[in-house]
Amino acid sequence: MKRQRATVIVEIDRHLLFVENRGGLVLLPGGGITEHESSLQAAARELAEETGLLAHALCFLFTHESPTHSHHVFWAAASGTPVAGDDARALHLQARDETALNSRMSQATREIVARFLDSQRA
Repeated sequence: MKRQRATVIVEIDRHLLFVENRGGLVLLPGGGITEHESSLQAAARELAEETGLLAHALCFLFTHESPTHSHHVFWAAASGTPVAGDDARALHLQARDETALNSRMSQATREIVARFLDSQRA
């Protein structure tokens, strides 16, 4: 069975927020959903742990299947000053039309971001 993961898209001044893990991989904020929490609860928890941001609103967008994970993807309206925490080594902001970080992103992250941006154009 695939690992269940809450994945969060946060925009700050029309830039997407990414976390860099200890291995240098760039991902959207998020992480595993524990046995006793919903995907919504996990999204809020992981966002706070990895970025220090407090989600004021979370909106479920879609589920994305990667070879190893089932991503429950949320869009978040959040407040606070983003600071890397928990297992995030660094935070990065990338404009919607930039691709500088793409070569360091997981395949699933690239696919989720592309799907999100495509839905915004529709």
